[in-house]
Amino acid sequence: MEKLSLNIWIIHYALLDFKSGIQGDPLGTIQDWNDTSTFCSWSGVQCDGLQHHVVSLNLSSFGLVGLISESVGSLSSLTILDLSHNSLFGVIPSEVGTLKNLTIMYLTGNGELTGSIPDSIGGCTQLKDFQVGLTNISGDIPSTLGNCQQLETLRVFSNAALGGPIPRNLSVLQSLKVLDLNNNTLTGTIPAELGRLQQLKVFDLGSNKLSGEIPSQLSQLSSLQDLSLDFNQLTGPIPEQLGLLSNLRVLNLTQNSLNGTLPEQLQLLTNLRVLSLTNNLLGGNLSSEIWRNMIHLEELHLDSNNFQGQIPPDLGGLRSLKTLKLRKNAFSGEIPSSLGALGNLTDIDLSSNKITGTIPATFANLSALRTIFIRETQLSGPIPWDTLSQLSHLEEIMLSGNQFNGTFPLRIANFSAVQKMQIGFNHLTGSIPEGVCDSFPNIREFTFQYNHLVGSIPSAIKNCRKLEDIIFSNNNISGPLPTTLAECASLHWLEGWGNILTGPLPPKYGFLVNLTIFNFDDNQISGPMPQEYENLFQLSHLSLATNNLSGPLPEFLGHLPKLKFLNLGSNFFSGTIPTGFFNPSTALEALHLDSNQLEGEIPEEIGKAASLQQLKFHNNRFNGSIPSTLGTLRNLTILFLRKNSLTGAIPDSLGLLVKLTSLDIGDNNFTNDFPSFLRSLPNLQSLWLSNNSLTGGIPQWIGDLGNLEYLSLADNKLEGPIPEEMGDLSNLTYLAINNNNLTGQIPDSFSQLTELNLLNLAGNSLSGGLTTDFSRYSRSKNISIFLSDNSLTGTFPRSLQNASLEILDLSNNRFHGSLPDLPSLAPKPLKVFLLRSNYFSGAVPSWVWHLENLQLIDFSANDFTGTLPPEVSNLKKMKSVENSIEESENKFEPSDGFDARQFTHYEYGLHLKGSFQVRSSVSASYTSLDISRNRFDGDIPSQLYELRGLRYLNLSRDSFTGPILPDIKNLVSLEHLDFSHNQLEGQIPKVFPSVGVLNLSYNNLSGPMPSEMSRFENMSFIGNPELCGLPLAACPDQVPTSPDSSAVGNFEDSLADDLLSRDAVIAFIVGTAVGFIGVFALIVMNPRLRLLVFLQALEPKPSVNPSSSPCTLHPK
Repeated sequence: MEKLSLNIWIIHYALLDFKSGIQGDPLGTIQDWNDTSTFCSWSGVQCDGLQHHVVSLNLSSFGLVGLISESVGSLSSLTILDLSHNSLFGVIPSEVGTLKNLTIMYLTGNGELTGSIPDSIGGCTQLKDFQVGLTNISGDIPSTLGNCQQLETLRVFSNAALGGPIPRNLSVLQSLKVLDLNNNTLTGTIPAELGRLQQLKVFDLGSNKLSGEIPSQLSQLSSLQDLSLDFNQLTGPIPEQLGLLSNLRVLNLTQNSLNGTLPEQLQLLTNLRVLSLTNNLLGGNLSSEIWRNMIHLEELHLDSNNFQGQIPPDLGGLRSLKTLKLRKNAFSGEIPSSLGALGNLTDIDLSSNKITGTIPATFANLSALRTIFIRETQLSGPIPWDTLSQLSHLEEIMLSGNQFNGTFPLRIANFSAVQKMQIGFNHLTGSIPEGVCDSFPNIREFTFQYNHLVGSIPSAIKNCRKLEDIIFSNNNISGPLPTTLAECASLHWLEGWGNILTGPLPPKYGFLVNLTIFNFDDNQISGPMPQEYENLFQLSHLSLATNNLSGPLPEFLGHLPKLKFLNLGSNFFSGTIPTGFFNPSTALEALHLDSNQLEGEIPEEIGKAASLQQLKFHNNRFNGSIPSTLGTLRNLTILFLRKNSLTGAIPDSLGLLVKLTSLDIGDNNFTNDFPSFLRSLPNLQSLWLSNNSLTGGIPQWIGDLGNLEYLSLADNKLEGPIPEEMGDLSNLTYLAINNNNLTGQIPDSFSQLTELNLLNLAGNSLSGGLTTDFSRYSRSKNISIFLSDNSLTGTFPRSLQNASLEILDLSNNRFHGSLPDLPSLAPKPLKVFLLRSNYFSGAVPSWVWHLENLQLIDFSANDFTGTLPPEVSNLKKMKSVENSIEESENKFEPSDGFDARQFTHYEYGLHLKGSFQVRSSVSASYTSLDISRNRFDGDIPSQLYELRGLRYLNLSRDSFTGPILPDIKNLVSLEHLDFSHNQLEGQIPKVFPSVGVLNLSYNNLSGPMPSEMSRFENMSFIGNPELCGLPLAACPDQVPTSPDSSAVGNFEDSLADDLLSRDAVIAFIVGTAVGFIGVFALIVMNPRLRLLVFLQALEPKPSVNPSSSPCTLHPK
């Protein structure tokens, strides 16, 4: 009796000690654990029949907070311990291993449990059911579990910190029916020994980091019903032996790297209900044999693999099928009509395949269908509305990204069950029917963006009372925004950018109090922002950029409590930013007010908007200085202030913006030295300080900004050498420091800038040789190099020839010597090759004429010799006639703060007889060949005239001989031709290109002038004594209708006399002044002007001089 009392006291004390470890009992469930009653009556405690021993402690879901007491090990008769779904923390006490009678232990759902599963667990030899999941335990699964020979259920799941391998000795647990180890961090391979678990029915190892192949020994698990190995890193083929698992109902191998084909032996799985192979590398055609016996299959998931061929028609025989997902494969051909026999199908997804045709009419028989997803395929023809209308349970129609065409029927059948319809990214035409909401009365999501729809949004759209999302961007929808949309009170998402909507913003939209996204960028909406929009308290995204909105910036926009993204760029808003726009309670993260007519100073109060991450004020009329309070915006990552009239010094407080990745303050009037605060911004990826008046030198610490990808310091007054440390910016893809006063050599460290796409050092006073090793630059992308207008010397660097060049401009330097003749190293991607005004000599090597992408060559004003070879016909890009004058005009404008044209755009200056033109050109749309002012000789080869796409050709001031061949008529794209100052002879061909500018002067041409030449002035032909006919003097056998031949013959003498006369000098001075003022005024009034007349008379051929400049290339 004393022993019994002692045992009772031990149990009583153990339970009270357990209670003492509980720090929180929000439900009061263990308040009755006290000395006033016996423990067998306490909540959660169950004793044996004699009321002497505790056999069950079930505290599940009591909300307890605290530790698991070690004293639990004193409950020696305990068979059930259930502490699941509480808030217990600390470790699992090792004393649980003394519970020899324990059969059930549940610890699941205690998220703060830590430590490991104690090795002592192996002492629980009677344990049948052990479950621990949704905790923070770590370590490995203890191998001592192999001592628990009675285990039937082992569930150790969803413990993110639990890793290590699967113990191999789990294979001795011959009574095991459920082995669930999913959603841990287990590593290693699946032990083949687990194939010995003959009683196993559920085997779940999903969501771990297991690798290797699936062991074929798993086929020995003859009782297995559920095999889930999903979300691991398994490789290799699916073992064909898995077909022996005749009782298998679920096979889930999703999200691995399994490859090979689908084994035909899977046809033996006649009891299979779910087959999921999503997101693997499986491929090949699907055998028809596999599906014929899977008569019980309910779910088939084969999406995101590489299966190809036709979708098997035999799938139509799976009459139990409810879900069919074949998305993101390479299936081709038409959708089998047999799929219409799947009467139990509720969900089908055939998206992202190469299937063609249309949706079969048999789909009308899919009476249970709720969702149809066929997106991003090659289906075409009209959408089969009649077929779909017969599916009375259809809730979601997802047909976006196909090639469907046709119009909306004026009367569509009833789709009363449909809640979501996505038909965007097709080729639909016509307009939205007025009665669309009568057909879709319960629609919640309606998207039809990226089509060719016209007309207006019908006013009857108000009848879609449940509408939450409507997106119709990038169509041709016109007219005003329908005011009736304001009656769709549930509207959350309203988006229609990229249309031609006009009129004002409807004030009634201010009643859409649930609206979160409102985007009508790129339309023609005008007028002010309605004051009623101050009621849009749920609005998080408001974007109305690129419209015609005007008026002042409403202050209430800064007070919408949930507004995070505001884009009003490219409108006509004017006035100042209200000081009350910025306040501490604002949620604004992105504020885009660029490209408006805002003026005045940037308010100091901007510093109150602490949540701002993006600030774009570029292309406005702001003046004054940058407020120092900008430095308080510690979350700012993008700051664009380009192209304003800001002055003064750049404030040092910007150095506090340590998260800044993009800073563009170019095109202002800042005057300080190079800003020293920049060294405090280690995350900068793009820095644009161009076109200011910054002075001083580039500091050596510039090399510390190691994340820089874009750096533009162009068009300032920087001086001194380029620091060697700039070569440490190994991530740079864009470097422009052109048009400064930099001196010295280009640093050798530039050889380290291997990721550059553009290098622009033009317009400085750099000197010395070019020692940069460009051959080290990445060949995976092409680079553009601009070094013109410096004083660089030396020979042509061979490393340039071995670089992946797209544009190379060495013009106006002092390079000399011949070009290297290394054909195997030719820069094949080269499009623009400019060597103008240097001292290069010798013959042009043959590899130049084999650059198939070359479309702009300027070797003028050098000392090249030799002939123009027949290989010139290999310039294939100049043979294309796809270019036009319009294409060469600038279609690129600066967008997000910096010049988005980068290295695809440049201005190319052309000196022609009597004029100078500056073309704004894109590197894909202009063709030019200029080898003038050299010492080329010989005949002009007929192959030159095969360059049918050539638009500018200048061979002037060389020593070419022979005739102009009739083949010149083939130059159908030619706009400018200059053959002047050569020794060409013979007649001018009768059929000549329709050029706009022509100069054949000072040659030995003879004979009558073709009649079409009469449209040119005589200056185009003077210096050819034997040439006659309009616009020159009449030929001897013609009646003169122009100035007589004696006048023309004495033209040069009389011209010299006239030029030396006093009246001519006075006239010249007055005329030049008047002309200059007129041209200058014209330029100011019309900034797009490209034709500037500078030269009114010819000058004699000069000697080769680098200072002469027949053409200029200015990258933007």
